[in-house]
Amino acid sequence: MATVNGVNSNNNINIVDASQLSQQDFISAVYLERGNMLDAEVRRIVGEIETSNQLLVNVNNLINKSNIAQYGSSQYTATSWTTNGNNIVLDNGYGIAIQPDAEGNTTFTLIDAEGNQLNYQNQTLVPVAQGSISDANQVGIPVMNDMTMVLDDGTEITFQTSASGAPFDPSNLSGGLANITGISITRGNQGLSVTNLNSANPVIGAPSLDGTTLDAASNDGYVLLEAGGLHSWEYDGTNTNLMTSQDPNDPNATLSGYAARKVAFQNSFTNEVTGGMPVLTQEERDILSNLLKINYSDASGTGNLTPEEWASLKTSLNAAKENLTGSNQLQTVQLQRAMATYNQNFDAMSNSQNKIYSLLRDVINNVK
Repeated sequence: MATVNGVNSNNNINIVDASQLSQQDFISAVYLERGNMLDAEVRRIVGEIETSNQLLVNVNNLINKSNIAQYGSSQYTATSWTTNGNNIVLDNGYGIAIQPDAEGNTTFTLIDAEGNQLNYQNQTLVPVAQGSISDANQVGIPVMNDMTMVLDDGTEITFQTSASGAPFDPSNLSGGLANITGISITRGNQGLSVTNLNSANPVIGAPSLDGTTLDAASNDGYVLLEAGGLHSWEYDGTNTNLMTSQDPNDPNATLSGYAARKVAFQNSFTNEVTGGMPVLTQEERDILSNLLKINYSDASGTGNLTPEEWASLKTSLNAAKENLTGSNQLQTVQLQRAMATYNQNFDAMSNSQNKIYSLLRDVINNVK
């Protein structure tokens, strides 16, 4: 049998011999055989989606490395950020709008050049894509301890937190949420701090060139990386929307969504984003050459790229990311169609069986 979409005679599909079966069994066998073929197709597409998703994780991590290489040690001779009342204007289209809430505290919105947002409300950071509405229970990132969001241009935004009002209770996954009391913003030697955020009168400092000192004095805590917009974030190589955690009440159960993120960020964490020039690992070099087919310059031959080499590689990485995202969307549509056909096949088999049994019942009733 010729290979069609990964299905061939070696996929454990048995050829039906009509002469050895009754009409009823023959029809059932045909539907089952078709079901096996459709099952193989569904599994093939799922495998491709998983591979594509993993490549996207790798590409996003490499883009972040290139940002650190280009901007992490930026040395400004003059500040480029500005403040206007309760608004902070950063580089590359990023900005922060700070406003009081109805409870005498302060909320804020981080926005990028495309209009994507990261909103802080009710002790939760809520990523929102441009022109859409997000449900905090579905996509929200719980604020439980110090946390740093690294923007695509290398800017580090660190949130300092207070002690939680109620300790995290693993028995019912309640408590543990904390208020953001201050923000430290750094990019190379440029820095800015915001204090008293847990009051109705936040204090926004002026941009200065003491970013290195400010960064060293702030606990980075959990570090999340922007993944192509403020509406998408990654932690430890996984998009926050896809994070899972072991259920503390059941070792055989896995949590997802907001509950999984609460479990992941429940403990205080002392951490510092290290500076210095990032290095391409051997695994990353293999991915670039063998899977992504990206040609890049590496004068050292060891993965120690220069800032210029990282900048050149980033252009190819952004193109690869766009292609992978488009491919992933197409694969998702293909999976939906394959699943629909798969379900229709078994619905048809069930209807056929019902008709045959109905016919047999009528025959038996007529004989009686």
